[in-house]
Amino acid sequence: RLMQPLGLAATVTLAFAVAASTFAPLLVLGVWWPRLTVVGALAGLSVGTGCALVAIGATFMQVGTSGWTGVLLGQPAAWSAPLAFVTMVAVSRMTPGTTPPHTNRTLSRLHTPESLLPR
Repeated sequence: RLMQPLGLAATVTLAFAVAASTFAPLLVLGVWWPRLTVVGALAGLSVGTGCALVAIGATFMQVGTSGWTGVLLGQPAAWSAPLAFVTMVAVSRMTPGTTPPHTNRTLSRLHTPESLLPR
């Protein structure tokens, strides 16, 4: 048998790993780091998705289920989310001219307390 069935808990865990590897870095950097570029965001999403899907595929096929390999493949968000963060930052630093216009103004408005906004 090529693929072994996984329980519901393992399947849900792996689905959350994909979300953690893609949307978490995008949301955190998109809200708090004004130098995030579109190219950096897309590169990080691609790396996070690819790494998580490779780990999920390996888990479904029961590849490397023992030792450190099993730990890393069983919890892919532990390494794929930081890798997505690093990729987003690195690619954004290499492509600084692609930052969307008015990013600083939008982030300032987003982070300014309402009591300080003009009425």
